[in-house]
Amino acid sequence: MLRGIISSALAEQAFSLIHATEQSSYFFRLHEDAARFAIVHEMTVLQSPESLNEAASLSAPKEFVEHPAFKKNCDLICLLKLGNLAEFKELEDRIFAIEEDAYYYKKYVLYYTKDEEDCLEGFEFEDLLLTISDKSQFDLYKKSPLSSSAYSIAAKIFIKIPFLVLSHEKRELVPLKLQADAAVAESELTGLYRKVQELPEVDEVAIDDLIKELMKNELENIPD
Repeated sequence: MLRGIISSALAEQAFSLIHATEQSSYFFRLHEDAARFAIVHEMTVLQSPESLNEAASLSAPKEFVEHPAFKKNCDLICLLKLGNLAEFKELEDRIFAIEEDAYYYKKYVLYYTKDEEDCLEGFEFEDLLLTISDKSQFDLYKKSPLSSSAYSIAAKIFIKIPFLVLSHEKRELVPLKLQADAAVAESELTGLYRKVQELPEVDEVAIDDLIKELMKNELENIPD
C-alpha cells in the first residue's frame, strides 16, 4: 500500500511511471531541460548500500541506463517495514550508512510499521497534505513519537522525500511587536516587559533590580 501512496505522491510532482518490477517502480520527470529520476524500492530486509545500488541498476529500464543524468540525478527511495518503531534504534547506524553512501544514487530509507501503513488506508496524496498540516495531530505525535499514527508516517514521507512540495496556507501577517505583546501578556509578564522597554541605555542599578525581579518571578513559578 505504501508503495502505491508514494507513487501517487510522485505523480502529483509530475513524475511518470516508466517501468515496474515486483520490488521496484521507476519514475521520470522532465522539466524544461532538467531530467530527474526516482526509484521506489521495497526491501524485505535491510540491504547494504552496495546491494541497493546493484538492485536499482540491474532492474532499470534501458532508457534510464543510457541517460547521462540517471545515476547523478536519481533518488532511490527504499521502503522498509519494521515490527515496531523502536526497532529503528537497532538499525539506525546501518540506515545512516545507506543514506550517507556517496555512490550512484541519492538514497533515502523510509521505515514504517504495519500499524502506520494501516493508518493510511484509503489515503491519496491530498490526504497526506491535510494530515501533515493538522496541528492537533502534530501535538499528539509530539507527545508520543513512538506511537504509530497517520501523522508519524506522513511526516516521514515528507522528510525522506525532500522534493515533495508542501502547500502553504496564506495568512495575514501580524507585526512582530503585536506578536511580542501577545506572548508577554499570555505569560503575565507585561509589567516586566514595560520596565525593560523603559530602562535607560546604561543603568546598572536598574538592570540589577530587574534581574532580581526576574529571578523572583521565576522562583515563584517553580512548582513545589
